[in-house]
Amino acid sequence: MTVHRRHLIASAAALALPLARPALAQGTLESTLLIRSTGGVFEASLKRNFFDPFSKATGVRVIPFSATYGDMMAKTAAMQAAGRVEWDIIAPQFSELSQISQYLTDLGDCGAMPNVARDGVAGTCGRYGVLYLTGGQCLTWNSDLYTSRKPQSWADFFDVQNFPGRRALPNTGSPWATLILAALADGIPREQLFPMDLDRIFRKLDTIKPHVATWWRTGDQSQKMWDGDDIAMSLMWSGSAFAAKRRGAKLAWTYNQAIADFGAWAILKGAPHPNAARAFIDFYMTNPEAHAAFSRETGYTTSNKASQALLSAEEKEELISSPERLAGIVTVDYDWLAANRAAVLNRFNAWVSA
Repeated sequence: MTVHRRHLIASAAALALPLARPALAQGTLESTLLIRSTGGVFEASLKRNFFDPFSKATGVRVIPFSATYGDMMAKTAAMQAAGRVEWDIIAPQFSELSQISQYLTDLGDCGAMPNVARDGVAGTCGRYGVLYLTGGQCLTWNSDLYTSRKPQSWADFFDVQNFPGRRALPNTGSPWATLILAALADGIPREQLFPMDLDRIFRKLDTIKPHVATWWRTGDQSQKMWDGDDIAMSLMWSGSAFAAKRRGAKLAWTYNQAIADFGAWAILKGAPHPNAARAFIDFYMTNPEAHAAFSRETGYTTSNKASQALLSAEEKEELISSPERLAGIVTVDYDWLAANRAAVLNRFNAWVSA
Protein backbone atom coordinates (compact mmCIF):
# COMPACT_ATOMS: atom_id res chain seq x y z
CA MET A 1 0.00 0.00 0.00
CA THR A 2 1.41 3.39 -1.04
CA VAL A 3 0.38 6.31 1.16
CA HIS A 4 -0.23 9.36 -1.01
CA ARG A 5 1.00 12.84 -0.05
CA ARG A 6 -2.43 14.47 -0.24
CA HIS A 7 -3.87 11.77 2.05
CA LEU A 8 -1.21 12.42 4.69
CA ILE A 9 -1.74 16.16 4.51
CA ALA A 10 -5.51 15.84 4.78
CA SER A 11 -5.12 13.49 7.74
CA ALA A 12 -2.71 15.71 9.62
CA ALA A 13 -4.72 18.87 9.00
CA ALA A 14 -8.13 17.57 10.18
CA LEU A 15 -9.86 19.77 12.74
CA ALA A 16 -11.58 19.13 16.05
CA LEU A 17 -14.63 16.88 16.48
CA PRO A 18 -16.45 15.83 19.69
CA LEU A 19 -14.37 14.22 22.41
CA ALA A 20 -14.38 10.52 23.26
CA ARG A 21 -13.65 8.67 26.44
CA PRO A 22 -10.63 6.34 26.58
CA ALA A 23 -11.16 2.71 25.62
CA LEU A 24 -8.68 -0.13 26.08
CA ALA A 25 -8.08 -3.01 23.71
CA GLN A 26 -9.68 -6.29 24.66
CA GLY A 27 -7.68 -9.16 26.09
CA THR A 28 -5.49 -9.77 29.11
CA LEU A 29 -2.78 -7.15 29.30
CA GLU A 30 0.81 -8.14 29.90
CA SER A 31 2.59 -6.42 32.78
CA THR A 32 5.27 -4.70 30.66
CA LEU A 33 5.49 -2.72 27.42
CA LEU A 34 8.63 -1.63 25.54
CA ILE A 35 8.28 1.44 23.29
CA ARG A 36 10.93 3.05 21.12
CA SER A 37 11.59 6.73 21.74
CA THR A 38 14.46 9.13 21.09
CA GLY A 39 15.33 10.19 24.62
CA GLY A 40 15.60 13.71 25.94
CA VAL A 41 12.77 16.20 26.23
CA PHE A 42 10.68 14.33 23.67
CA GLU A 43 10.70 11.11 25.68
CA ALA A 44 10.06 13.00 28.91
CA SER A 45 6.94 14.55 27.39
CA LEU A 46 5.70 11.19 26.11
CA LYS A 47 6.23 9.75 29.57
CA ARG A 48 4.42 12.56 31.37
CA ASN A 49 1.45 12.82 29.00
CA PHE A 50 0.97 9.24 27.81
CA PHE A 51 3.21 6.54 29.28
CA ASP A 52 2.59 7.31 32.96
CA PRO A 53 -1.19 7.86 32.54
CA PHE A 54 -1.43 4.56 30.66
CA SER A 55 0.45 2.77 33.44
CA LYS A 56 -1.83 4.35 36.03
CA ALA A 57 -4.95 3.29 34.12
CA THR A 58 -3.86 -0.28 33.37
CA GLY A 59 -1.04 -1.27 35.69
CA VAL A 60 1.20 -1.93 32.68
CA ARG A 61 4.79 -0.77 33.19
CA VAL A 62 5.97 1.20 30.13
CA ILE A 63 9.71 0.98 29.45
CA PRO A 64 10.89 3.47 26.80
CA PHE A 65 14.13 2.75 24.97
CA SER A 66 16.15 5.20 22.92
CA ALA A 67 17.48 4.29 19.48
CA THR A 68 18.42 6.20 16.37
CA TYR A 69 16.25 5.56 13.34
CA GLY A 70 18.94 3.48 11.68
CA ASP A 71 19.63 1.44 14.81
CA MET A 72 15.90 0.88 15.29
CA MET A 73 15.53 -0.48 11.76
CA ALA A 74 18.70 -2.58 11.91
CA LYS A 75 17.75 -4.23 15.20
CA THR A 76 14.17 -4.75 14.03
CA ALA A 77 15.44 -6.72 11.04
CA ALA A 78 17.96 -8.62 13.17
CA MET A 79 15.37 -9.63 15.77
CA GLN A 80 13.00 -10.91 13.09
CA ALA A 81 15.79 -12.87 11.41
CA ALA A 82 16.78 -14.45 14.73
CA GLY A 83 13.18 -15.16 15.75
CA ARG A 84 13.71 -13.33 19.06
CA VAL A 85 11.69 -10.14 19.17
CA GLU A 86 12.39 -8.10 22.30
CA TRP A 87 10.58 -4.83 21.52
CA ASP A 88 6.87 -4.13 21.24
CA ILE A 89 6.32 -0.74 19.58
CA ILE A 90 8.66 1.04 17.21
CA ALA A 91 8.25 4.49 15.63
CA PRO A 92 8.92 4.48 11.87
CA GLN A 93 7.82 7.08 9.37
CA PHE A 94 4.12 6.72 8.57
CA SER A 95 4.82 6.65 4.84
CA GLU A 96 7.32 3.83 5.28
CA LEU A 97 4.96 1.36 6.94
CA SER A 98 4.09 -0.67 3.84
CA GLN A 99 7.76 -0.97 2.88
CA ILE A 100 8.65 -2.58 6.22
CA SER A 101 5.40 -4.49 6.67
CA GLN A 102 7.22 -7.83 6.87
CA TYR A 103 8.36 -6.80 10.37
CA LEU A 104 5.03 -5.42 11.58
CA THR A 105 1.72 -6.65 12.95
CA ASP A 106 -1.15 -6.28 10.50
CA LEU A 107 -3.69 -4.08 12.28
CA GLY A 108 -6.33 -4.41 9.55
CA ASP A 109 -8.85 -1.61 9.97
CA CYS A 110 -7.73 -1.06 13.59
CA GLY A 111 -11.08 -2.52 14.73
CA ALA A 112 -9.48 -3.73 17.97
CA MET A 113 -8.55 -0.12 18.75
CA PRO A 114 -11.85 1.80 18.55
CA ASN A 115 -10.41 5.08 19.78
CA VAL A 116 -8.11 5.25 16.76
CA ALA A 117 -11.11 5.57 14.46
CA ARG A 118 -13.16 7.71 16.82
CA ASP A 119 -10.56 10.18 18.09
CA GLY A 120 -7.92 10.16 15.35
CA VAL A 121 -7.80 12.32 12.25
CA ALA A 122 -8.93 10.73 8.99
CA GLY A 123 -6.45 8.16 7.76
CA THR A 124 -4.80 7.64 11.14
CA CYS A 125 -4.97 3.85 10.81
CA GLY A 126 -2.38 2.77 8.26
CA ARG A 127 -2.97 -0.99 8.57
CA TYR A 128 0.62 -1.63 9.70
CA GLY A 129 0.77 1.32 12.06
CA VAL A 130 -1.02 4.35 13.45
CA LEU A 131 -0.13 7.98 12.74
CA TYR A 132 0.78 9.64 16.01
CA LEU A 133 2.62 12.88 15.27
CA THR A 134 3.24 15.41 12.52
CA GLY A 135 6.41 17.44 12.12
CA GLY A 136 9.02 18.46 9.61
CA GLN A 137 12.77 18.27 9.15
CA CYS A 138 13.64 21.93 8.92
CA LEU A 139 16.38 24.39 8.10
CA THR A 140 17.41 25.79 11.48
CA TRP A 141 19.89 28.54 12.30
CA ASN A 142 21.48 30.54 15.08
CA SER A 143 19.27 33.62 15.30
CA ASP A 144 22.09 35.72 16.78
CA LEU A 145 24.26 35.21 13.70
CA TYR A 146 21.80 36.08 10.97
CA THR A 147 19.73 39.16 11.78
CA SER A 148 19.36 41.38 8.71
CA ARG A 149 19.26 38.51 6.20
CA LYS A 150 17.93 35.15 7.27
CA PRO A 151 18.37 31.82 5.48
CA GLN A 152 15.17 30.61 3.84
CA SER A 153 16.11 27.65 1.64
CA TRP A 154 18.52 24.74 1.41
CA ALA A 155 20.44 26.74 -1.21
CA ASP A 156 21.20 29.18 1.63
CA PHE A 157 22.46 26.28 3.75
CA PHE A 158 25.12 25.64 1.09
CA ASP A 159 25.90 29.36 0.63
CA VAL A 160 28.80 29.79 3.04
CA GLN A 161 29.79 33.11 1.49
CA ASN A 162 26.60 34.98 2.28
CA PHE A 163 25.78 32.84 5.31
CA PRO A 164 29.12 32.03 6.94
CA GLY A 165 29.45 29.63 9.83
CA ARG A 166 29.80 25.96 10.57
CA ARG A 167 27.04 23.51 9.72
CA ALA A 168 25.57 20.40 11.33
CA LEU A 169 23.83 17.43 9.70
CA PRO A 170 22.33 14.17 10.96
CA ASN A 171 24.04 10.79 10.85
CA THR A 172 21.21 8.69 12.22
CA GLY A 173 21.26 5.77 9.81
CA SER A 174 18.46 7.38 7.78
CA PRO A 175 20.14 9.79 5.32
CA TRP A 176 17.17 10.55 3.10
CA ALA A 177 16.54 14.09 4.36
CA THR A 178 20.19 15.03 3.85
CA LEU A 179 20.10 13.70 0.31
CA ILE A 180 16.86 15.55 -0.39
CA LEU A 181 18.12 18.88 0.94
CA ALA A 182 21.24 18.60 -1.23
CA ALA A 183 19.09 17.85 -4.28
CA LEU A 184 16.85 20.85 -3.58
CA ALA A 185 19.87 23.08 -3.00
CA ASP A 186 21.28 22.00 -6.36
CA GLY A 187 18.12 23.07 -8.12
CA ILE A 188 16.36 19.74 -8.62
CA PRO A 189 12.59 20.43 -8.56
CA ARG A 190 10.72 18.70 -5.77
CA GLU A 191 8.55 16.76 -8.23
CA GLN A 192 11.74 15.33 -9.79
CA LEU A 193 13.54 14.25 -6.60
CA PHE A 194 12.91 10.56 -7.32
CA PRO A 195 14.49 8.50 -8.66
CA MET A 196 17.46 10.19 -7.03
CA ASP A 197 20.42 11.35 -9.10
CA LEU A 198 22.91 10.18 -6.50
CA ASP A 199 26.03 11.24 -8.38
CA ARG A 200 24.73 14.79 -8.62
CA ILE A 201 23.58 14.81 -5.01
CA PHE A 202 26.91 13.59 -3.61
CA ARG A 203 28.80 16.14 -5.73
CA LYS A 204 26.69 18.80 -4.06
CA LEU A 205 27.27 17.32 -0.62
CA ASP A 206 31.02 17.38 -1.25
CA THR A 207 30.84 21.19 -1.32
CA ILE A 208 29.40 21.47 2.20
CA LYS A 209 31.19 18.60 3.93
CA PRO A 210 34.28 20.69 4.94
CA HIS A 211 31.93 23.06 6.76
CA VAL A 212 30.09 20.38 8.77
CA ALA A 213 31.26 20.61 12.37
CA THR A 214 28.83 18.12 13.90
CA TRP A 215 27.14 14.94 12.69
CA TRP A 216 24.39 14.50 15.25
CA ARG A 217 22.86 11.09 15.93
CA THR A 218 19.87 11.78 18.19
CA GLY A 219 17.33 14.53 18.68
CA ASP A 220 18.75 15.21 22.13
CA GLN A 221 22.24 15.69 20.71
CA SER A 222 20.89 18.03 18.03
CA GLN A 223 19.47 20.22 20.79
CA LYS A 224 22.55 20.26 23.01
CA MET A 225 24.95 21.09 20.18
CA TRP A 226 23.66 24.68 20.26
CA ASP A 227 25.08 25.15 23.76
CA GLY A 228 28.41 26.03 22.14
CA ASP A 229 29.15 28.72 19.57
CA ASP A 230 30.43 26.58 16.71
CA ILE A 231 27.14 25.78 14.91
CA ALA A 232 25.47 28.32 12.66
CA MET A 233 22.97 26.20 10.72
CA SER A 234 21.57 22.66 10.72
CA LEU A 235 18.90 20.31 9.55
CA MET A 236 16.73 19.52 12.59
CA TRP A 237 13.48 17.82 13.41
CA SER A 238 11.01 20.61 14.07
CA GLY A 239 10.22 19.24 17.51
CA SER A 240 13.90 19.19 18.47
CA ALA A 241 14.33 22.77 17.27
CA PHE A 242 11.27 23.78 19.30
CA ALA A 243 12.63 22.06 22.41
CA ALA A 244 16.08 23.61 22.02
CA LYS A 245 14.56 27.07 21.73
CA ARG A 246 12.44 26.41 24.81
CA ARG A 247 15.58 25.60 26.79
CA GLY A 248 17.24 28.87 25.76
CA ALA A 249 19.04 28.21 22.48
CA LYS A 250 19.10 31.16 20.07
CA LEU A 251 17.27 29.38 17.26
CA ALA A 252 15.00 30.16 14.36
CA TRP A 253 13.74 27.91 11.61
CA THR A 254 11.64 27.84 8.49
CA TYR A 255 9.13 25.31 7.22
CA ASN A 256 9.99 26.27 3.64
CA GLN A 257 11.28 23.09 1.93
CA ALA A 258 10.79 21.16 5.18
CA ILE A 259 10.89 17.39 4.72
CA ALA A 260 8.03 15.31 6.09
CA ASP A 261 8.42 13.84 9.57
CA PHE A 262 5.14 12.00 10.12
CA GLY A 263 5.68 9.46 12.88
CA ALA A 264 3.81 6.19 13.43
CA TRP A 265 3.35 3.73 16.26
CA ALA A 266 3.83 0.22 14.85
CA ILE A 267 3.67 -3.11 16.70
CA LEU A 268 6.39 -5.55 15.81
CA LYS A 269 5.36 -8.96 14.50
CA GLY A 270 5.99 -11.40 17.33
CA ALA A 271 6.08 -8.63 19.95
CA PRO A 272 6.32 -10.07 23.48
CA HIS A 273 3.47 -7.89 24.80
CA PRO A 274 0.99 -7.53 21.91
CA ASN A 275 -2.16 -6.93 24.00
CA ALA A 276 -0.51 -4.16 25.99
CA ALA A 277 0.82 -2.67 22.75
CA ARG A 278 -2.65 -2.46 21.18
CA ALA A 279 -4.10 -1.11 24.42
CA PHE A 280 -1.46 1.61 24.60
CA ILE A 281 -2.02 2.81 21.03
CA ASP A 282 -5.77 2.92 21.64
CA PHE A 283 -5.22 4.78 24.91
CA TYR A 284 -2.82 7.21 23.25
CA MET A 285 -5.52 8.44 20.89
CA THR A 286 -7.72 9.73 23.75
CA ASN A 287 -7.48 12.74 26.07
CA PRO A 288 -7.00 15.80 23.81
CA GLU A 289 -5.70 17.82 26.75
CA ALA A 290 -2.67 15.52 26.96
CA HIS A 291 -2.10 15.89 23.21
CA ALA A 292 -2.27 19.68 23.43
CA ALA A 293 0.19 19.63 26.33
CA PHE A 294 2.51 17.38 24.31
CA SER A 295 2.35 19.85 21.40
CA ARG A 296 3.17 22.77 23.69
CA GLU A 297 6.13 20.88 25.15
CA THR A 298 7.59 19.32 21.99
CA GLY A 299 6.54 21.39 18.99
CA TYR A 300 4.81 18.44 17.31
CA THR A 301 1.15 18.18 16.49
CA THR A 302 -0.55 14.81 16.96
CA SER A 303 -3.28 12.75 15.32
CA ASN A 304 -5.86 13.44 18.03
CA LYS A 305 -8.37 15.52 16.08
CA ALA A 306 -9.70 17.47 19.06
CA SER A 307 -6.36 18.68 20.39
CA GLN A 308 -5.65 21.54 18.02
CA ALA A 309 -8.78 23.37 19.11
CA LEU A 310 -7.14 23.62 22.55
CA LEU A 311 -4.07 25.44 21.20
CA SER A 312 -3.97 29.21 20.88
CA ALA A 313 -3.07 30.99 17.65
CA GLU A 314 0.27 31.94 19.21
CA GLU A 315 1.00 28.33 20.15
CA LYS A 316 0.22 27.15 16.62
CA GLU A 317 2.58 29.69 15.11
CA GLU A 318 5.67 27.52 15.67
CA LEU A 319 3.93 24.27 14.73
CA ILE A 320 3.53 22.67 11.34
CA SER A 321 -0.20 22.22 11.77
CA SER A 322 -1.59 24.78 9.33
CA PRO A 323 -2.84 23.54 5.95
CA GLU A 324 -0.54 26.02 4.21
CA ARG A 325 2.56 24.63 5.92
CA LEU A 326 1.48 21.05 5.38
CA ALA A 327 0.94 21.73 1.69
CA GLY A 328 4.57 22.83 1.42
CA ILE A 329 6.01 19.69 3.00
CA VAL A 330 8.44 17.73 0.82
CA THR A 331 7.45 14.05 0.90
CA VAL A 332 9.58 11.00 0.28
CA ASP A 333 9.14 8.20 -2.26
CA TYR A 334 9.52 5.29 0.14
CA ASP A 335 8.93 2.75 -2.62
CA TRP A 336 12.10 3.96 -4.32
CA LEU A 337 13.94 4.06 -1.00
CA ALA A 338 12.84 0.53 -0.15
CA ALA A 339 14.29 -0.75 -3.42
CA ASN A 340 17.55 1.17 -2.97
CA ARG A 341 17.94 1.38 0.81
CA ALA A 342 21.04 -0.76 1.31
CA ALA A 343 23.02 0.67 -1.59
CA VAL A 344 22.20 4.28 -0.69
CA LEU A 345 22.93 3.80 3.00
CA ASN A 346 26.25 2.10 2.27
CA ARG A 347 27.25 4.92 -0.07
CA PHE A 348 26.27 7.60 2.45
CA ASN A 349 28.11 5.90 5.32
CA ALA A 350 31.24 5.55 3.20
CA TRP A 351 31.00 9.22 2.19
CA VAL A 352 30.60 10.42 5.79
CA SER A 353 33.56 8.39 7.03
CA ALA A 354 35.90 9.22 4.11
